[in-house]
Amino acid sequence: MGIGSPEESLARIKDLLSLFDKRITPTVDKENTSPISKVPYKLRCLKALYQIRICDLGQASHLLYTKKAYLPAFVLTRAVMETVAMLYVCFSKVSAAIKKNDVDDIDDFLMKALLGTRDGTGSVKHYNALTAVQHVGKRNTAFEESYLGLCEFAHPNWEGVSLAYGEQIDEGHMVIKTIRDASFADTIGMKPLMASLMLFDEIYHGIEELIPEFTEICELC
Repeated sequence: MGIGSPEESLARIKDLLSLFDKRITPTVDKENTSPISKVPYKLRCLKALYQIRICDLGQASHLLYTKKAYLPAFVLTRAVMETVAMLYVCFSKVSAAIKKNDVDDIDDFLMKALLGTRDGTGSVKHYNALTAVQHVGKRNTAFEESYLGLCEFAHPNWEGVSLAYGEQIDEGHMVIKTIRDASFADTIGMKPLMASLMLFDEIYHGIEELIPEFTEICELC
């Protein structure tokens, strides 16, 4: 997912997060969306919430990468990618609503994204993040492959335990240590994080451009 050194990846990540931080929305008011339909308001709420979530997780990931705490950085990078994937699905459904003149599907998605739970405690079922990642994977196979690779580190299996924290010298001797290889961390986590932030920026602006037309459709439905 790109070329360059770990230092270049971290610099680009920092620049993107600085850009995102400046456009965090402190409030979202229905009065500034549509006096007729609630759907544009829901869309703006989700877009603003995803923006601050990306900044929060992204900045924490960046800090961990700079401190060479690579495994926890991988886990947070995975969470960033899930958020990007959810915004991608949102963009796809907004585009489809405009083409079909029908907002039922996007409204259903927005409710799931804003209020959904997976433990049954709420009245709305969540939208599965893996399904969202697979949607992105249809456009960009590297995105899904990188995400699945990070999942291996998020779980306590070989990559998340033995590879991350040990080195088997021989059958009777293991050295306990953390991953320190910056180039490895760059390939597994930094570059996927950088690419995900770039994709988020693209989708964010894409949705913004569609909002006026989308609002008109919502008010007619």
